[in-house]
Amino acid sequence: MGQRVTPFLHHGAEHGEGSWQDYVEVPQDAAWLVPDSVTDEAASQFVINPWTAYGLLEDLRVPKGEYLLQTAAGSVLGRHVIQMAKHNWGIKTINVVRRAEQKAELKALGADEVISSSDEDVVSRVKEITHGKLAYGAIDPIGGEFTKTVGSCVRSGGTVFLYGSLGGTFDATVGMFDLFRGVKLLGWCLSDYVEEQNRQTVFTREVGRLMEEKVVEPLSGERFDLADIEEALKYSEKNTRGGKVLLTG
Repeated sequence: MGQRVTPFLHHGAEHGEGSWQDYVEVPQDAAWLVPDSVTDEAASQFVINPWTAYGLLEDLRVPKGEYLLQTAAGSVLGRHVIQMAKHNWGIKTINVVRRAEQKAELKALGADEVISSSDEDVVSRVKEITHGKLAYGAIDPIGGEFTKTVGSCVRSGGTVFLYGSLGGTFDATVGMFDLFRGVKLLGWCLSDYVEEQNRQTVFTREVGRLMEEKVVEPLSGERFDLADIEEALKYSEKNTRGGKVLLTG
């Protein structure tokens, strides 16, 4: 009684107990007991982004020392991928961003390579970085036409996990030549992954450990009082907002 917890809201989604509520009811095993060493800001971001990053990396199975390509690498989730890939699996990352000014920041975080899609040819740079081998696999939350570029950056027989639609469309394009090379484009969804093998315990233990050890440090942005929810929502839609917008009661 009185200890801080983070609830896993997907347990009650079918009953309408999800986001935007003052109170939720979940089973005891559907809540993470937040250690004293973890801040409220970090605990509030415990589930979606860190779990997704961990699951993508575990499923893609990039061997130690090989390259993983990811797009939207400047996002909070992209930062988690950089941190976990290096610490947990010894994977090298090629990170695609839209703004060149993000390069130094991600390098300082542990990124091996950062490519600005606004002023660099992504496929040519990946070939240069990997000495023609291309990336072992890729993860892409953008979709649309840009997924075609991602597929061309992956080795023959490699896999691209598509896990979002930041490009503004629910379509994704893949080149025919890349299909002939055996490149696979697969959808990846966190809720399916969690339910598939009851991995919640793994996530809670492993991601919790990484958060306690400060390997994964969620990026917190501007704070807004709960009464200013409309202003907070508008601010959260800014491309250059920084970290996650937090509501305080």
